[in-house]
Amino acid sequence: MAVGSNIRQRRYELHMSQQELAELMGYKTRSTIAKIESGENDVSHKKLVRFAEVLDTTVERLVSGYSVGETELAPVLSAKKEKTVAIILAGGKTGRNSQNIPSQFVNVKGRPIIVYCMESYQKHPSVDAVYVVCLKGWERIVKDYAAQYGITKLKGIITGAGSGVASLKNALDYVKELYSADDLVIIQEATRPMVNPEMISKLIQAANEKGSATICHLMNDYVQFDISGGKPKYVDRNNMIALQSPEAHRLSLMLAVFARAQKQRHPLTESCCTMLLYNLGYSINFVESSVNNIKIAREEDSAAFSVLIRD
Repeated sequence: MAVGSNIRQRRYELHMSQQELAELMGYKTRSTIAKIESGENDVSHKKLVRFAEVLDTTVERLVSGYSVGETELAPVLSAKKEKTVAIILAGGKTGRNSQNIPSQFVNVKGRPIIVYCMESYQKHPSVDAVYVVCLKGWERIVKDYAAQYGITKLKGIITGAGSGVASLKNALDYVKELYSADDLVIIQEATRPMVNPEMISKLIQAANEKGSATICHLMNDYVQFDISGGKPKYVDRNNMIALQSPEAHRLSLMLAVFARAQKQRHPLTESCCTMLLYNLGYSINFVESSVNNIKIAREEDSAAFSVLIRD
């Protein structure tokens, strides 16, 4: 992992924003920190020493990197009272992958797609439990995967429904009596295996601050047009984002959202909880991630993922 990425990971662990770090480092704006963390700007040894002081770590750690779960995480995690649970949505099935099994169960480099997701949450020290909403008939397979790959945090397997949001409601009905209103619920698509501990930390930090957050990425296509009205209309890519997964919300918020949906007789046809929030008039908070956080739906997606994780 590069120095910039190590600085960013340590900042996440300390629940520090880019602006806060910029001020401590003496920079005028957060943009300098953003460029350093992305690898766009190099860091001199003198600055690296200062970063180590500000981030309460060592130069060696910033150079060689952290592994999530090291003892340096303990002070941050010991103060944690609320629980964080991950719900992995694996109840869908697509015919676009040119295979006879759902995309989440396709093997890439010897591991099913869903296992990559489960392993990321298994490894993250802030995640207390994992639940899988599963396509009917595949429950036993998920249980066997958990045993095979050491997913000890798996606490329940729930049968899916007709849409992503309807499946999520099944999961909430399952867990709502097990956790408190202030606990955090992460919702993860089983077909986005590029989720990693760094992304999860970033999401948890944002959701803890705002009560709700959703991973997204900025649009990078050069020119885009809206053709819905019959006449092309240019759309500025700087004003556009694409929703990804995971997302995280306070349990109290999610229960309130579904209660409102029930009161309004909302059909629950959305593919994700963020769209349900939007359609019911709730505010949305976005957290920028990577374009590499791809969704596996087609055969070429599996091929791309295979390249991204090559040794």
